[in-house]
Amino acid sequence: MYRIRPVPSSRCRAEEVKARSPAPPAGEEGVILLLVLWVLALLSVVILSWAEEWRTEIRLAANFREARQCHSLAEAGIYYALAKMSEAKFSEMRVEESQMQLQPRPQPWIGDQRRHVVELPGGRIEMRVADEAGKINLNRADDKILANLFIALGIPEAKWRVMVDSIQDWRQAGLQPRPYGAKSDYYLGLEPPYPSKNALFDTVEELDWVRGFAGTGLPVRLASFLTVVGAAQVNLNAAPLEVMQGLGIPGDLARIFIQEREAAPLRPQAVMPRLTGDPRLAPVIQNLSFRSSPFFTILATGMINNREGARHTIKAVVRLNQRGNPPWQFVYWADDYPYPG
Repeated sequence: MYRIRPVPSSRCRAEEVKARSPAPPAGEEGVILLLVLWVLALLSVVILSWAEEWRTEIRLAANFREARQCHSLAEAGIYYALAKMSEAKFSEMRVEESQMQLQPRPQPWIGDQRRHVVELPGGRIEMRVADEAGKINLNRADDKILANLFIALGIPEAKWRVMVDSIQDWRQAGLQPRPYGAKSDYYLGLEPPYPSKNALFDTVEELDWVRGFAGTGLPVRLASFLTVVGAAQVNLNAAPLEVMQGLGIPGDLARIFIQEREAAPLRPQAVMPRLTGDPRLAPVIQNLSFRSSPFFTILATGMINNREGARHTIKAVVRLNQRGNPPWQFVYWADDYPYPG
């Protein structure tokens, strides 16, 4: 005779399985939790490092884009200034209704180093044009003119004496230095060593190799007052105040000349009588001119409005030739030039 065995309920079976399952060793749950936490921490570090790398890449890409934009704006500024300088200085004639009539044209830019600004969506261009005839020729200036210029710039006597003698030693042949100057014996003792050039300057920035100028930043500043192209005479219509003072013109008279040329270009018949009346100014007359040269320096800076400090400056020296095609020729080009301020 068979007996019917009652079937255990699901709860009973679960309790039976649980009773038969071996208990985990003591502390194993804590180790597993610790491993999980370590894995999560490691993943967090990896993800954060990737995020930082991505942010760095994005910043670099943005900086590169802005640098290219600033460079393009600066380059556009060079050609914009060239177009302004190349505009005809006189009115042009046109025929209308069988009559000759004068049509006024915009006044072309003059090389007096004033700042011109062009505002654009998202950026701006600052330009300065300098007539090289309005500067002192570094390769032809004598001691007195150089000293007067440095004094006008506020350079102490102990420094400008070294600067004047060192300039003359650098551009002249010979082994014997001036009292405050330097020849190859001095420069070969520097690190790195190099010899004295004993020849004319190729650029004003070359002063950075000369004793008294190295590491001072002065060559960039002096590029507004000195040149290596053109004649020894200085165009009074483009000369800055400091250049006039370097030539020996008193400061108050130089300021009057600058004020007068704002209204109209200076003419010899208006200037010379005021100079010849003073015997002390007689040597100044031979260094004066009233005509511009074909050489001009253009400083163009491109800026991005939404980023302070994002800018790029180009310096170009051009020779204008209205009969040429194109009507200009670049003789010097410097990218990433120090911002003139």
